[in-house]
Amino acid sequence: MFSSLNRSNAKKDRNICLILLSRGGSIESAYQISKLCKQWSFSKFVVAIPRYAKSAATLIALGADEIHIGPLGQLGPIDPQLGGLPALGVSQALQTIAQLAEKYPGSATMFAEYLKRVLTVEQIGYCDRIAQSASQYAHRLLSTKPSIAGRVEAIANRLVLEYKDHSFVIDVDESRKLLGEDLVKSDTPELELAEQLYKLFDGSNFWLNFRSKRLLITGDPTAVENMLVLEKKK
Repeated sequence: MFSSLNRSNAKKDRNICLILLSRGGSIESAYQISKLCKQWSFSKFVVAIPRYAKSAATLIALGADEIHIGPLGQLGPIDPQLGGLPALGVSQALQTIAQLAEKYPGSATMFAEYLKRVLTVEQIGYCDRIAQSASQYAHRLLSTKPSIAGRVEAIANRLVLEYKDHSFVIDVDESRKLLGEDLVKSDTPELELAEQLYKLFDGSNFWLNFRSKRLLITGDPTAVENMLVLEKKK
């Protein structure tokens, strides 16, 4: 990302439109990507979401000046994972186990042995810290937006703590209620571009899937030396 931004917009004299299609990833990387896109934009950093931008991808979107979402687009809860399991879910599960052990004292030893096999003290501590970090990152990205001043902490906490499922759909209507119409846009040229690119890749990959391949762009698509690549699926 840094190399592409530095090569294609070294003078920072153009705005940036980032088309997002992701089910999530590292919240640390997402925060840095969002900050870099904002720093390298002339005056406006825009995110366009043709379908899904979940968890860490939602965090990226929070740093944008505008989020363009269509009728099939969606954000999602910022839900850090631990080995494929939600970090917050681990903490909540531990609380439930503690309540069961208190209610049924004879089960305490069994639960303790089970937990010793599946979780370490370090992992339990990580689950608490990563949720707090996610909320802090969201707060920092949102705090630059005057239109939601006074609601930043509530929005960050809601995205991290209140939704109960990693896949929960935050569609364009709910996104507007949560973030406001000044931030969330629809029926725009940016979204139309994102839809066209999505259809190109989705249609191509549908047929390539039968040959265990997929179509992707590597690097900066505007650079002559970069190409569309056919990658064999693993």
